[in-house]
Amino acid sequence: MKFTLFATLVASTSAFAPVAFAPRSNTAMHASIAETLKTAQGPHFCWGSEGPVHDPPHDENEIKGYDNVNVFAELAEAAGVDLSGDITVIAPVNSCFDGKVDALKADPNLKSIIEYHCLVGKHSTSSIGADIATLNGKSVTYERKYRKTFLDDTIIGQADNFGGGSAYPCDVACDNGVIHMVSTIMDPTFEKLNAEAGLGGVV
Repeated sequence: MKFTLFATLVASTSAFAPVAFAPRSNTAMHASIAETLKTAQGPHFCWGSEGPVHDPPHDENEIKGYDNVNVFAELAEAAGVDLSGDITVIAPVNSCFDGKVDALKADPNLKSIIEYHCLVGKHSTSSIGADIATLNGKSVTYERKYRKTFLDDTIIGQADNFGGGSAYPCDVACDNGVIHMVSTIMDPTFEKLNAEAGLGGVV
């Protein structure tokens, strides 16, 4: 009888005991890089001088739209580039590809071009301080000048789009890496100019 009463009390007490939670995973609960590229919002751009003369009129500083990176995602998919590993993607915004999409899709080097925008490993803007290997097999060239971080001739963390718009989003966290949006398409044939090479590599 005493044992039955004790067991009942224990069961009743345990009903109010705090629930033990399993430790949380360190994996960020975001979409993958491939998914994020399709939906991420890029820097906004404003109406500018076109606004006041538009019908209906708009303020020059009124937001007209967003320069996203879904075209880069489309090209990566068309090229069959694997974006599932731990990587950092330097993603040119859509306007970089105006009038170039069809030609790029027909380019036999498209996969190499896209992979050149994919850095091996996860690299925040603050951690970039040296040349970095890409999925292409080559490395992008790091340089710090004009108080800005460059990879080849591309600014990482561009403050604005020179049209009254916002900064280019960087350090966009994904499950398997990071995305930095940029204003130029990177060229796998890039070579840093120096005094010995001269302009255009001509001695």
